[in-house]
Amino acid sequence: MAPVDKRPFKIPLIVWMVLLWWTAYSLMFASQVVAMGEADGKPLAWSRALHFSFGGWMTWVPFSLGILWLVRRFPIERGAVMRALLVQSLAVAAIIVLKAGYIYVTNPVFQWYDALPGFGEVVIASIRNNLMTSWTVIGVAHAVVYYERAREREKRIADIERSLVSSRLEALRAQLNPHFLFNALNSVAEMVHVDRELADRMLVSLSALLRDGLKQDEVQERPLRDELAVVDHYLMIEKIRLTSRLQVRREIDEECLDVPVPVLILQPLVENAIVHGIARRKSPGWLLIRAYVAHRVLHLAVENSAEPGAGTVAGHGVGLRGVSGRLQLLYGDRARLLRSEAAVDRYVVELEIPLPAEAALPATPVLERVA
Repeated sequence: MAPVDKRPFKIPLIVWMVLLWWTAYSLMFASQVVAMGEADGKPLAWSRALHFSFGGWMTWVPFSLGILWLVRRFPIERGAVMRALLVQSLAVAAIIVLKAGYIYVTNPVFQWYDALPGFGEVVIASIRNNLMTSWTVIGVAHAVVYYERAREREKRIADIERSLVSSRLEALRAQLNPHFLFNALNSVAEMVHVDRELADRMLVSLSALLRDGLKQDEVQERPLRDELAVVDHYLMIEKIRLTSRLQVRREIDEECLDVPVPVLILQPLVENAIVHGIARRKSPGWLLIRAYVAHRVLHLAVENSAEPGAGTVAGHGVGLRGVSGRLQLLYGDRARLLRSEAAVDRYVVELEIPLPAEAALPATPVLERVA
């Protein structure tokens, strides 16, 4: 036995709107009848005017809903104009006849005529009274249908765009993950032959990177503190590999830690600085990570030392291209990636990420910070 649906029946909004319109129209018409009676010296009671007005105009509630249903099925559109006009003309003719029949049958109740004429004369009067009203309602019904179609088209386009953006974001993330994970694996492989204890520590950090980098979820943003935790593990590996050649400093405002940023947005900047800047130097180098908020924008920068006169590889590879592409997809023109040689011995990559309209996300660390 099929289960009984106990959900309450909900009247569609369009029904309420039609009912409200014709109720208001009936009240307005009744007030006009009363005013005209007083102007002609033949006052008419409000009860009689309302009885007459509602009895006539409220019949348009079912007619209007029927016309709307018909227009949804047979709208006037390219390739089907003649068919739609034929169907709607037949509907107008049916309304005229039905209205005439209604007047003819209910005359004893509402006294439309002092002396009821023949049905043919009632039909002719119905043509005069209802022809233009019918086509006006058809016009309004077309406006409603076109509006519904436009909203549906906008919703469909928005769904397609969201799906496309999500697919492109996942593709960019798929490019970033192996990009830094394989580099980290190479570093561990080199250290195994030099210091097994340090290699073990590197493997611990690498396992954390793998857990984070290979997670299959659809989250595109997380708090900055979680991105910093990922960077800690990456820097753990790089500091062991480069030893004293790498010095890391931070200038992170406390208010920035809970600001949501794109997943894996900071680590490619750090990797770019180390691989294309510090690792190419023979002398020790430094890395500075800065974060602060100004004018509802998070400024996230990675600076690194550069060899004076040797030039710096700008890093136009997968990492920065992926970062720039994800910023564009997630925030459009509201976010920027800026690269500059701030001085002859310093290279800077800075992100400008808009703060969300709502409060910053609560901290939900996914990795333990490296001591």
